[in-house]
Amino acid sequence: MTHVSSDGHITKIDGLVTEDRSVATLLSAHEQGEWVTVVDRALSVGAHGLMTMGLDVGLDTVRDEVRQEVERVTGLAEARVAEMLTAAQHAYREQLDPEVRSSLLSKSLREFHRWQDSFFTTMDIDQAGSIGGRLVERLEHLVGSGGTLEAQLTAALDPSADGSALARLRDEVLAEIRGVRDAVHSDRGRRTEAERGTQKGFVFEDVVEDRCRAWAAGVGGCVVERTSTEGGALGREALVGDLVVRLPEGGRVVIEAKHTARVTLTGVDGILAELDRAMANRNADVAIGVSAQDAFPAEVGSFGLYGNRVLVVDDGTDSLFDVALRVAALLVTSARPRHGETIDRVALLDQLDRVHKLSKRFSSSKRTLTEAQNSIDLAKEGLDSMRSELIEIAEAAAREARVGVDR
Repeated sequence: MTHVSSDGHITKIDGLVTEDRSVATLLSAHEQGEWVTVVDRALSVGAHGLMTMGLDVGLDTVRDEVRQEVERVTGLAEARVAEMLTAAQHAYREQLDPEVRSSLLSKSLREFHRWQDSFFTTMDIDQAGSIGGRLVERLEHLVGSGGTLEAQLTAALDPSADGSALARLRDEVLAEIRGVRDAVHSDRGRRTEAERGTQKGFVFEDVVEDRCRAWAAGVGGCVVERTSTEGGALGREALVGDLVVRLPEGGRVVIEAKHTARVTLTGVDGILAELDRAMANRNADVAIGVSAQDAFPAEVGSFGLYGNRVLVVDDGTDSLFDVALRVAALLVTSARPRHGETIDRVALLDQLDRVHKLSKRFSSSKRTLTEAQNSIDLAKEGLDSMRSELIEIAEAAAREARVGVDR
């Protein structure tokens, strides 16, 4: 049996049992520890509602009144929304409906059409005084027949007019063509000269080879190889070292032949570095650089000794190349003494010094003899010229004499 007591502030309910499913559903949504609080709130809300609507009103009546209130509020909301939609439709027709002449959009379209008509009228090229007409007249004056552009192009493209663009272009093209022609002729001349120099080099190598074989025949037991077209120890493309002479004692002498107007001494491309490469390429002990012309620097002269490198000037008509071969053989012998053999270094150096001095005297004497020979040749040419002139004078005198006798 349920017992309810209250002192005006606190109400106690003992033994309350309800079969209302709403209460069970409400409690199932919360933890069991919260049920007392949930029930307390439910009683407070229900009591407040009963007091508001009257204590003698039943729960069904409350539900009906709540439903009616909700329906009333919903109806009011729908009516308000309908009024707003009607107002929006009216505003749309008033402002944006193009079919309504008083709408803002209709007015804007009419103004746009008026502006469009005015614009096309002002741009009509056939309308006298219009913007388009004036523009066409200006363009005709600029680019039409006899216009400014035609006159300027005629002046600029006249090849006969001094200072015209086409005349300048023509002159530039002709200058480029002449430059190309001169470059071709110059390159052709250089190639021809290079080919001549190369041909001279091959011919001079033949002379040096013949001299080597003649010297080797006198020594006996030597082998001469032409190696200028074969790769060596430095690679298949390494052709440095034109000739190799294998001496009877087993030493090797490499020979580099030069037929150029100038041969530098030092540096990466100098003859001394080239002879070092030739010795490495041909596995030689001594190297000889022989020049067909007096192309070495002045300090070298016609014969120079630089360690195991010998420099000599000989065009094939002197005996200095033979001396260089003998000096090279002597250097190989001193570097490779046979078993039990001793080399007198002081005597060797003394002999080499004598060779150097004698080669200088030889070169000086040859230069003096060449100058004397040139002087003799010049004197001979002068005498021949004088002889021819005397003969002409004598013949002229004889003709005059014959004419006098005939008279």
